Amino acid sequence: MPSYNTATVASALGVTPKWLDNLLSHNDLDGSQRASQGVSRRLSFATVTTLAMAKELIDTVGMKAPAAIELASQLLNSSSGELIVSPRLRIRVQTEVLQANVLDSLARAVEIAPSPRRGRPPKR
Repeated sequence: MPSYNTATVASALGVTPKWLDNLLSHNDLDGSQRASQGVSRRLSFATVTTLAMAKELIDTVGMKAPAAIELASQLLNSSSGELIVSPRLRIRVQTEVLQANVLDSLARAVEIAPSPRRGRPPKR
């Protein structure tokens, strides 16, 4: 399964790279590979899908990021895409639709978002 750099993921989610980096720095997500300083993080498709769901929860419901990430993880890890919060409250997500939208966004972002260059710029 491919992994995506943060510039590509930020473009796919419609957020700034700084916003995404802050979200990843302050929250622990499975599938987020950290390397040493100066090396771009690599994110799995499952992590990007979780981030997309969390962003939607943040934007539409007004949840705080840690709670949105936790809820998104629980929803996406559920085999039915449904989470029973209480006897009177169920939350359901159309996981297939979400994953298809994320794949489309990533395909466009891979073409648009430049891969960050490493090292010093060449001398002129």
